[in-house]
Amino acid sequence: MASGHRSGGVDFDDLFEPDVIGDGPTAGFLRRADGTPLRYAHAQYGTIRADVGRRTGGVDVARLWAAKGTASYVSDGGWGGRLNASDVGKNSAKATAAFSFRPDGTTFWSSETGGGSGTNIWTRSKPGDYDILFTLIQNGSSGYLNATLDQWLPLTQERFVSLTVSASGGRSASASRTLRGQIRRRQDGRVWMDKQMQFFCTVASDG
Repeated sequence: MASGHRSGGVDFDDLFEPDVIGDGPTAGFLRRADGTPLRYAHAQYGTIRADVGRRTGGVDVARLWAAKGTASYVSDGGWGGRLNASDVGKNSAKATAAFSFRPDGTTFWSSETGGGSGTNIWTRSKPGDYDILFTLIQNGSSGYLNATLDQWLPLTQERFVSLTVSASGGRSASASRTLRGQIRRRQDGRVWMDKQMQFFCTVASDG
């Protein structure tokens, strides 16, 4: 159902993004036919279009809402910086640093033995509308990297990166990799997240 409000002959529903999250602002005097306040996605989730000639509090309402086709609810979910993992063992030692983007819109990271784990949110929208790309920026000579690189992967399933290093017989070892992670909206190819993250693991065995 159209909003009942138009600018340049175009209905507001075709000018602004729908309020997916539920935090979109309203302009109290603008209402739909059923009396509910007109509400669209907050401008912080997209870009602002040209003024539409309706004002509230001295500001054109176009300044409140994200223009149609521009809203995205993507964040890095904690991806970025450095993720460390370490372990010390009597006969052998093994450490894994891992980070994943999940199809429910959350992220999960872990640093296994001697470390911890945690979760975050990378999107509150529809995860399946997005793809992710991992690219290796800095390669190390030791350790095992488990990741699918250099191809866009739909976030309809969990996508992860993990780095593992191990040692035994009184030896120690370390491994490091730096990866670039990018998230794009499949519909228009726009990249909404582009950050690098370093994975670092170190281990030592006593005997």
